[in-house]
Amino acid sequence: MRDLSRLGLAEVPFSRSPDPRFLYLSAQHRTALAKITYTVEYREGLSALYGDVGVGKTSLARRLRQIYHDDPQHSVAYLPVPNYPSEFQLLKAVCAEFELPPKRSQDAQMDLLHHHLQEMRDGGYDAVLIIDEAQALVGGQFDLLAGILDLQSTGQALLQIVMIGQHELRVKLRIKDGLRARIVTCSTLELLDPRDTRDMIRFRVMVAGRADPLFTEEALQQIYAHTHGLPRDVCALAHRALSLALEGDRDPIDADLIELASQA
Repeated sequence: MRDLSRLGLAEVPFSRSPDPRFLYLSAQHRTALAKITYTVEYREGLSALYGDVGVGKTSLARRLRQIYHDDPQHSVAYLPVPNYPSEFQLLKAVCAEFELPPKRSQDAQMDLLHHHLQEMRDGGYDAVLIIDEAQALVGGQFDLLAGILDLQSTGQALLQIVMIGQHELRVKLRIKDGLRARIVTCSTLELLDPRDTRDMIRFRVMVAGRADPLFTEEALQQIYAHTHGLPRDVCALAHRALSLALEGDRDPIDADLIELASQA
């Protein structure tokens, strides 16, 4: 992209990469974070977050990973896309995130994880597992996670698990009573409303280095009209409009430029 500094930007504000710095926390995002952090910090065991493609689940997952990575009292494991062929492979992936070596059998691997988690708890630390795109899990892998939640100390789970996925995850959990019954808190991310759409765009522009509004009010209204508040589409349309603005030296970006970008 051409010189962003001409628009007062230090970096691209609408990248498709889910950077936690650019995550705008709407009321529903803050509620979801509050529920998940409550479940983790009170050692309740399992929290679930659902949402359609493009609503910002991965950005929220990475924000959670950053929160617990920066907290010296927590050790966090993050599985972004759990496409593993078996329960054993999933278990080894979880252990690898905690820097535990692979074992030859699933029982030995589980014993190693149990010992590690108990040592952490005895030392005053807590462990968190965040699974993004958890709808990719299959069959016995759900039972494996239920078994991990059975690893307890004084009635509390040794590993706090956060499952984040599309609505297919909710459907899969309905037939996995052993795991579904363990869910302490669950949240659903929906489309943004017009106000949150506007505020998300302004927030991203501010994080990218520009204090003044980059889009006119009419342009923001047009973005919502075209995207209906789906964050991924909002960012894609705003990014195309930004490219056109740089090409044509347009500042601020107006509704006409949004219409042009929507046709690109």
